[in-house]
Amino acid sequence: MGRPRSTSRAAADGYIHSASRIRERRSEQNQDQAGRYRHEAIDADGRKQNDSEALLKSYLFILFLLAVPFAASAQLISNPNPPVPAALAVGGAYTAAANGAEAIYWNPAGLAYGKGTDTRFAYQKPWNVGFLTHLSASASTMLPSRKHGFAVGVQTLGTRDGGTTMASETEVSLAHGFMLQQDIHSSLAFGYAVKLINYSLGESVVNGTNPAMDLGSAMTFGLDVGATAQLWDRFKLGAAFKNINRPQMGADSKRNLPQVFMGGLSYTPYYGVRTTFDLERVISGETQFKGGLNATVVKPLDLRFGVTSNPNCFTAGFGLHYRELVLDYAFVYHPVLSPSHLVGIGFNLDQTLPEIWQAKK
Repeated sequence: MGRPRSTSRAAADGYIHSASRIRERRSEQNQDQAGRYRHEAIDADGRKQNDSEALLKSYLFILFLLAVPFAASAQLISNPNPPVPAALAVGGAYTAAANGAEAIYWNPAGLAYGKGTDTRFAYQKPWNVGFLTHLSASASTMLPSRKHGFAVGVQTLGTRDGGTTMASETEVSLAHGFMLQQDIHSSLAFGYAVKLINYSLGESVVNGTNPAMDLGSAMTFGLDVGATAQLWDRFKLGAAFKNINRPQMGADSKRNLPQVFMGGLSYTPYYGVRTTFDLERVISGETQFKGGLNATVVKPLDLRFGVTSNPNCFTAGFGLHYRELVLDYAFVYHPVLSPSHLVGIGFNLDQTLPEIWQAKK
């Protein structure tokens, strides 16, 4: 297993530090209660824990998970890659292949290669952790000219136990992709996505007669940009830069959110088979290599396989297409953590939203 990404560790440390500062400010209102929280957070002597301590340890464990590499499939802040089953089933090698509603998360330039209107919804419990839930939803449509695509997306990662929200991350995105050049043999597209990112520490643990306290939240804006070039019908090249504006989060101790560069190649040797390869580099961090294969076995069924380095994981999945309906599944194997299962559903329409509205008049 490869070493955890340094930027992910720094991000997780920053959020732990921010949480501590918020608790310190709230301690002026209730010194005794804050003292118990600090004691529970640092107590590691192996004694039997009470219910409050167990919940707090679960919260710290979640922050640890956010620092684990390839938890990109389960993170919004530490690493912004979302749970898109069609992408993760091929190892996350999707920068050049992304199009339609899924492109808003991977490479917004892929919106220019959409076909009409589509939506995607995805669900997972990362690494089979019962109290961690990740949801995402996105929708996109083309303009009638088929040269501009627009999308909106939202994803949320929540840590909940016993009805208490211990931490949550939410990202809302708006994206636009458009053709810069297009002819019979080639095309070039550019795209951008504006993101509103919110991180909430949830509420403190209820202890005795003391009610739960709101531990605060933070918000920032991020900007992703991307480009995609297609050569003939076989080759596509893609590149994306996430958080190019260097967004920061935190009140007293600001931390930069990780900036990620991704470059990819998609090659279709013959109809129904697509191979992809990606390089992902966290600025001031480490590099991942990803590769995948998508094969249409029969008309409604796609089989997918992928690998990724640092750590060495393998992935698999399938896609089922029935008329406008799409069902996706991905399996992500990790050498240390439990496997992740991702399920997605959506639909594809050949018409754009303006064309649908015009037809109803």
